[in-house]
Amino acid sequence: MIKPKPFKGVWGSFEYLDETCSVIRKLREQKKDYSVLSPFHHYELQEAMGNPSSRIPFITLCFGGMGIFFGYGFPSWTALQWVLPVSAKPIVSIPPFTIIGFEMMVLLGGLSTALGMFVLANLQLRKEPLPSSAAYKNYGRFSNDRFGVVVRCGEQEAAEVERLMRAHSAEEVIRESN
Repeated sequence: MIKPKPFKGVWGSFEYLDETCSVIRKLREQKKDYSVLSPFHHYELQEAMGNPSSRIPFITLCFGGMGIFFGYGFPSWTALQWVLPVSAKPIVSIPPFTIIGFEMMVLLGGLSTALGMFVLANLQLRKEPLPSSAAYKNYGRFSNDRFGVVVRCGEQEAAEVERLMRAHSAEEVIRESN
């Protein structure tokens, strides 16, 4: 099992969205390695981060397409293997198989999205760790009412990042080095 890298850097909490976005833009200009924590999705955060892309929509599309393929293919194959002719109706007919195709698309698309999010999030946390200190773990406001910015950096850059966060009205700024 791959062990995650220890966290070294600075994290801070912000009350206001515009201050958080300002810090993110500055960090992006300086090419720093950062993560953003937010209680809700907001387009301004996405724009400040440079509209990062995700593989999740592609995973959902691929598995949803496979669901449609299997939703039409399996009933068609079954109908051709065990032919039950009913008057002059076609053996393989699109309308009745559409329901099965739709449901298989939703099932495989939904399951693959959930599994893809879980796997990709865990891979991302191994590559870009979050703080593991008690102060960070006990700080529950990122999922409640505060925005967080976590910057992975060395000791030399930490003071500069701290000054940047404090200049943009950070409520708390904590430096960690495990």
